Amino acid sequence: MKVILAIATVLMLTFVACTSYEPYARPYGFPRIEVPGPAERSYTNFSNQSCPFTFEYPVGGTITRDLKDSCWVDIQFPDYNLTWHITYRDVDDNRSRASHFEDYRRLVYKHSKKATQITEAEIKGPNGYGILFELYGTVGTPAQIFYSDSSGQQIAMLSFYYRTAEKNDSLQPLTDYMKEELQHMVQTVQWK
Repeated sequence: MKVILAIATVLMLTFVACTSYEPYARPYGFPRIEVPGPAERSYTNFSNQSCPFTFEYPVGGTITRDLKDSCWVDIQFPDYNLTWHITYRDVDDNRSRASHFEDYRRLVYKHSKKATQITEAEIKGPNGYGILFELYGTVGTPAQIFYSDSSGQQIAMLSFYYRTAEKNDSLQPLTDYMKEELQHMVQTVQWK
């Protein structure tokens, strides 16, 4: 009896294993985004003629826009499909640092239509201070920085934008990594 049951099982498995199935599309999975660990990170120095500051940014970033007549720079990270936009403002007699800050703050809060939360945190570096805006929800820019020198006469503004339609929970490791890199950038800013 056991022999007949074993033969029947082998024959059944043979027929089932040899049956051809129609292929079908598998559902999409969530992307796995690998970011370098703290020991693996390396940086390159940003410096140009039109910007009165230098800083370090992660290797892997490529400067895609560097205008010769003004300090408006884009650093693209093709591996992560995101861009840092950096602009510079010089405080003159007509507008104060507070006036520039309020204009920038107004721009940040235009994202409140899509953002579930916007937080502001003070940031300090060895050569300046500013505000880090963190945006949560379905927004294209999860962080923006308003940063000035200690005298308040020079202002750098930075935001990073995703160029992808991935869900925020899939992008969260990358967002956390980029926020750490923005903090590193703040710590390495040198005004000329």
